Amino acid sequence: MSNAQIVFRKELRELLGVRSSLLTGIAFALFFGGMYSLRLTGDMPLALDVTLGSLLFFLTTMIGAFLGYTFTSQIFLREKMDQVVETLLCSPVSLRGVWLGKTLAVTAFAHIMALGAGALTAIVTSARMHALVIPNAAVILYLAVVLPLVIACLVGALGFAQMLLGMKENRIIGFALFIPIFAGLYGLGYTSTGTLAIGWLHVWIVSVAAIAVLGVLAWCTRFLSRERIVTSLT
Repeated sequence: MSNAQIVFRKELRELLGVRSSLLTGIAFALFFGGMYSLRLTGDMPLALDVTLGSLLFFLTTMIGAFLGYTFTSQIFLREKMDQVVETLLCSPVSLRGVWLGKTLAVTAFAHIMALGAGALTAIVTSARMHALVIPNAAVILYLAVVLPLVIACLVGALGFAQMLLGMKENRIIGFALFIPIFAGLYGLGYTSTGTLAIGWLHVWIVSVAAIAVLGVLAWCTRFLSRERIVTSLT
C-alpha cells in the first residue's frame, strides 16, 4: 500500500467518524439542495431536464467548493495549529504522499456530500413535477468524473499553501482564493439556471482545465520540505 493510500484512508476515516463533519456536510447539502430545487418550474425557457442539469452543474460545484474549503483547513491547517504535523513529519511518509492522501480524502468527502445534494434536488424536483426528471448525459458525466477533479483543484491548492506557508499567510490566501470562487459560482448558478444549457463542450473545457491545474500542483509538491514546514509553524 502506497503512502498516499495510507494517509487517504486515515483522513477519510476521521472525517466520516467526526459527527460535526458529517452534520456540517449533510446540513449544507440539505439546505442548498432543497432551496435550489424549489426554484425550478415548468414554465422556464429550457426543457426541465436541461434546466435541472444547469442547476446541478453549479449547485454541486458550489457545495463541493465550500465543503472542500472547510475541511481542507481541518485536515491540513489544524494539524499545524495543534502541532500534530511534527509527529507526521517524523514518519517515513513522503510529503507528496501526505499532500496527495489528504487532498483525496477531503475531495472524496466533499464529492459525496455534493452528490447527495444533487440527488436531493433531482428527487424533490421530480416529486414537484410528478414526473421523473434527470439531467442530460453530459451533466451526469460531470457529476461522476469531472466534479471530483474540480474539487481536488481547490483542495490541492489550499492544502499545498497550508503546508508551505505560515498561519497568517494562509488566512489571507484562504479568503482571497475562496470568497471570489464561491461568490462567482453562486452568482453564475443563480443567474444562469434556466437559461444556460450545460453540454459536452462545457464539461470538456472544465475537465481539461482541472487536469492541467492538478498537474501543476503535483509538480509544485517538489518544493515542499520538512524544514520549510517546521519553520512555518512559528
